[in-house]
Amino acid sequence: MRNRIKAVFFDIDGTLVSFTTHTVPDSARRAIERLRESGVKVFISTGRLLKHASIVKDIPVDGYITVNGGYCITSSGEVIFEQAIPRQTVERVLDLSDKHGFVVSVMTHEDMYVARSNERVEKIAKMINITPKVTDVRAVAAEQSVVQMCPYISRELEAEIMPLLPELMSSRWIETFMDLNVRGVDKSLGVRKVMEYYGLSLDEAMAFGDGGNDVPMVRDAALGVAMGNACDELKQVADYVTLSVDEDGIAVALEHFGLI
Repeated sequence: MRNRIKAVFFDIDGTLVSFTTHTVPDSARRAIERLRESGVKVFISTGRLLKHASIVKDIPVDGYITVNGGYCITSSGEVIFEQAIPRQTVERVLDLSDKHGFVVSVMTHEDMYVARSNERVEKIAKMINITPKVTDVRAVAAEQSVVQMCPYISRELEAEIMPLLPELMSSRWIETFMDLNVRGVDKSLGVRKVMEYYGLSLDEAMAFGDGGNDVPMVRDAALGVAMGNACDELKQVADYVTLSVDEDGIAVALEHFGLI
């Protein structure tokens, strides 16, 4: 197995970073160091913006998949892939936000923005330690490229509005809100783009995750690992379920497969 895997992809929230401590366990840091020393490439694969991936900036990696595959970049700054949401589609999502009264975050390369805050917004902000900026989101969307949107809505309202947005796809890692990306853009696509860039194939990739937005990459990688704290949907498609992030789950899985 050691010789088969050439690259390992790690989600951030709930996988590398604990929701309890907001830090990366020392065991995961040591495991990643040993992976890279053995010649295995290491990548971050997150729903966060690149800016907000700074929580793991002190961990040496080879590159980043951000906004669920919408923006992939090497550690040296070379863009591998980018897919923004068309401006007219952004406007339609904002129109639905006005109609139904829900908050939606607009994510650009600069930051994460909302028109107003509420209990759902504050709950997530506390959970991941990121507070979106309150501003005129339409003005932001008119001036900046939007790489992801996140409506803070229930699954019931999601089911109502998604048929009106056929060019987009939704994913969740928590019940409080969902991610919106251009249809076909997900973490699995990001993994494929990165592997192709480095002349590697998908059957040489391993992926770790915990949420619904991790399902595509965990399902499609040669080895897919669900954290012990992962959602049931992810555990069902994983090749292996390890311990939780707070129980050294990353190191346990890598040792199990003989990679460290």
